[in-house]
Amino acid sequence: MNKLSVKVEKIDKNDKLHIVTCKLGCQRIKVVSLELRDTIKIGSTVELSVKSTNISLAKNFTGELSIVNQLTAKVTAIDKGDLLSSVQVELERFSLECLLTVEATLSMGLSVGDDVMVLIKGSEVFVCG
Repeated sequence: MNKLSVKVEKIDKNDKLHIVTCKLGCQRIKVVSLELRDTIKIGSTVELSVKSTNISLAKNFTGELSIVNQLTAKVTAIDKGDLLSSVQVELERFSLECLLTVEATLSMGLSVGDDVMVLIKGSEVFVCG
């Protein structure tokens, strides 16, 4: 499980649905949540969590996507197994693990030092605790 410490910048609410915008260095990450603790306020620091299997990567991407979290990162390590690759990326001051198929890793030509876009649906990010 990947963890990120972020500062809450904005909270949009409609009935029980919340969209929380958080600052991660100079980038922003959004969380879509049905429930939100009362202690989470604008300006508070929270820890976010995302599974390695819920992160996708794009290299040399141009175009539009509906995925709200499109964050720039750099590949720092690749460990290829028989079927899956564990790709480590550096995002601001955090290291994230992304699990991709070996086929995807090879077809993208991923290598250490590549600039990539980290793609995470807002509904796949959770506020911890």
